[in-house]
Amino acid sequence: MPNIKPFRAFVYEDRCIKKINRLVCPPYDVVSSQARDALVQKDPHNFIRVELPSGDPETRYQDAAQIWTQWNDTGVLKRGDVPAYYVYEVTFKSQKDARTLVRRGFFAALETVPWGDGVFPHEKTLPTARADRFSLFKALKAQTSPIQLLVRDASGKIESLVKAQTKGRPRLSFRDDSGVTHRFWVWKKGPSTLALEKWMKKFPCAIADGHHRYETSLAYGQWARRQKGDFLPASRYVMAFFSSSDDQGLEVLPTHRAVPWEKRSFVNLEKWGVLEPVSGLKALLPLMEGKKGEDLQTVGVFRNGTYYRYRFNKVPASLRGTPRAALAVTCLHAGPLKGLGKEDFFFTRRPEDAVSHAQKTKGWAFFLAPNTVKEILDVATAGEVMPPKSTYFYPKIPSGLVSHALAGEL
Repeated sequence: MPNIKPFRAFVYEDRCIKKINRLVCPPYDVVSSQARDALVQKDPHNFIRVELPSGDPETRYQDAAQIWTQWNDTGVLKRGDVPAYYVYEVTFKSQKDARTLVRRGFFAALETVPWGDGVFPHEKTLPTARADRFSLFKALKAQTSPIQLLVRDASGKIESLVKAQTKGRPRLSFRDDSGVTHRFWVWKKGPSTLALEKWMKKFPCAIADGHHRYETSLAYGQWARRQKGDFLPASRYVMAFFSSSDDQGLEVLPTHRAVPWEKRSFVNLEKWGVLEPVSGLKALLPLMEGKKGEDLQTVGVFRNGTYYRYRFNKVPASLRGTPRAALAVTCLHAGPLKGLGKEDFFFTRRPEDAVSHAQKTKGWAFFLAPNTVKEILDVATAGEVMPPKSTYFYPKIPSGLVSHALAGEL
């Protein structure tokens, strides 16, 4: 089962806390080039400068390392004196129904192990993103953004231990430009952390977000053991954020997709289901908001100006007898769209953008319902994976709250 330890995190120095909302940034994989430029203009110490290096591919990672070293040397960033866990709470409006939700969890150093040894993936990954993070890890000898994991703790013990730490004054509290409130506490070693470590050994975990970073951390640890230098023990651990799978603040949003007409030889809807015309995009909103009803195997489709509800009438043989058989996204990729790779899709969280792309390319747009946390865990712990971009956990954890050393002591 997962082996966690406290660690000495890099955080923004106390004098920076008053402007922390100008310093943290979204994780690298959701930031466009335009958004990156805006973040750099926001503040010269915005974390995007190390989280997502830009410029010459030959030098950008070393440029980020120079900035990282400078910020540590000049006190913009500081590293904790003693290992600790770190509690994080986010309060936000649901993107589905505007309810106020609260999600809590904690940051820890997680020992990297092969998939299935207490840590499970739920999505496929691609080598390009892993290569980018590996280059950054080697240049900085640090991990700048956490992975996110779900702990299947039906007892509620871990959740109660975390919640107890939020009674004191947080080290920082801020509201971002999207109206999301973030709060952060340092959880020092003591009886409560010993209880946490004990309970964590009882339950498997599934990665919610950060598959590439986990695989990169595993590869980095293997690389570090072959090098001469002071890499151990930190290089054997990845910085991770854990929350209970029963946390009511876990919101999973769908990622919609479009396929261009030039890929028409791979699109075979009639073989696997039935298209039923509907009045428009609004008719598909209940599906996209997670109100699936009795039929879980339903997808919204747009093609040639018409919207459809697409119902599967058979399950691909490769999915039968598995948890994936009940999920529309896995049926879609294993059946009607089999043979298409990630690079063949346009992905977006906005259904309108999927429609625009389908119109522009004379192709198809596909609208999905969000998968539930239970569905994700069932797939992951069965040792299976879903297609890329099957889940989007909202809101994302900002990069810059905590960073993790990848060399020396934890």
